[in-house]
Amino acid sequence: MKYRAILADLDGTLYHGSVLISGAEMVYRKLAESGIQWLFLSNNATTLAEDLAEKITNMGLPVSKDQVITSASALLREVQKNFAGAHVMVVGSKRLIQGLEAAGARISDSPTAAQVVVVALDRDFTYEKMKRAHKAIQEGALFWATNMDPTYPEADGFSPGAGSVVSSIATAAGKKPDRVFGKPATDMAEIALERLGIPSKECLVVGDRMDTDVEFAIKAGMSSTLVLTGSTSLEDIPRYAFSPEHVIESIAMLEDLF
Repeated sequence: MKYRAILADLDGTLYHGSVLISGAEMVYRKLAESGIQWLFLSNNATTLAEDLAEKITNMGLPVSKDQVITSASALLREVQKNFAGAHVMVVGSKRLIQGLEAAGARISDSPTAAQVVVVALDRDFTYEKMKRAHKAIQEGALFWATNMDPTYPEADGFSPGAGSVVSSIATAAGKKPDRVFGKPATDMAEIALERLGIPSKECLVVGDRMDTDVEFAIKAGMSSTLVLTGSTSLEDIPRYAFSPEHVIESIAMLEDLF
């Protein structure tokens, strides 16, 4: 068997909003029963891995929190390892702030005290938040982004993503983020390989975006499958300098690759 594990994206790949893609549950169960390991990778940092695991389980697909890895997971790991006790300014959700506090960060709104500015999707984003983040970065704080996705899929279309918030602060600060934790960066791949205990070449990444999922797979040394149920159409693929190894209509067709 060529692949021993599947690293599947969530929004636009496994589900739309709170509804599973048709056939997702069946292919998940069949491949899991055949010995394939499943992990779910998401750039979503408005919530934590355990919350997404609960969401997926409530949709009828029972998964554990250890099967879910997010850009927040990678961020929190870095804080735990190297920045415990650091003063961190957060432009993001209350749940992300809770996760950072649990990881050992000291949350601060002071531009002169903050050592790190973390920017994620913030549905309550304001000019004042941008101003404080800009000031902190100008004062020398590290500028970290959970991800750079310009949009994310919802049941009724697409909405502005974390990348839109990050870009506004980057424009004001006159610099790009010092670090980005979400796909296509490979921080989540490192966590995944630690949990799976297999080589990267035996992993298949499944996702709906060329600029995150497919590029992530290439950077991580993994195979890639693009599904057409989210952000990308067949007509979009030639616009990129790289290509997925497989293209399928939806995750329901994944069994054909095994």
